[in-house]
Amino acid sequence: MRLFFIATCCLVASPAFAQQTAPAAAPAGTGPAAEAPAPEKPICRRIQVTGSNMAKRECHSRAEWKAIDAQQDPSSVRAFQNRPTGG
Repeated sequence: MRLFFIATCCLVASPAFAQQTAPAAAPAGTGPAAEAPAPEKPICRRIQVTGSNMAKRECHSRAEWKAIDAQQDPSSVRAFQNRPTGG
């Protein structure tokens, strides 16, 4: 019975191994890699939530973060950056 199972597995797997050949080299500038741009890597920031000790993690693309930063009130950002620190 074991021998039958091993022989069946080998026969079923042999076509899969036979078709694992290297693809022919495509000319530069063609193929799916050249058509689609690489996806942007998400940038994650930790956002403090009012009333919580746990920070929330938000991930967006670089363009989305630029849009979010542009929507924020510049005076509140400047006030936060110019606050006095310890001492």
